Amino acid sequence: MREEIVFTCGEGRLGIQVQAILTGDGVAVFLTGGEKPHVGGVAMSVPRHPRTASGQRPQTWVTPRSGHRDSDVATLVAEQLCRETGCCAAVIAGIHIDRASRQEIDALVQNSLEAARLLADRIKQIVEIEHA
Repeated sequence: MREEIVFTCGEGRLGIQVQAILTGDGVAVFLTGGEKPHVGGVAMSVPRHPRTASGQRPQTWVTPRSGHRDSDVATLVAEQLCRETGCCAAVIAGIHIDRASRQEIDALVQNSLEAARLLADRIKQIVEIEHA
């Protein structure tokens, strides 16, 4: 199985773009947004056990880019996807707004988490269809 999923969550400079490729046993995600999309950090989460129970924290590896905080949101999204789908999730994140206010940063994080929820729902639909 290989399926590509592309969508945007939020609007304007607070919008988060998701490009995801669903593989046989995981998902690779490019999460960008703001005014300057880039590669700012990477996180990969894997279930500690097959089909990680809801609420159980997956095992996660994080690689930040020097001077960037994007790996923070990459970690949140990778762990949420892993918990909700039970599969490996690798997230590359790059979100930037010049002189962003605390409210803008919070909105970008919330849009990223909403994007993760929507992506997890889509992944579960695809897996369900393939196993039907």
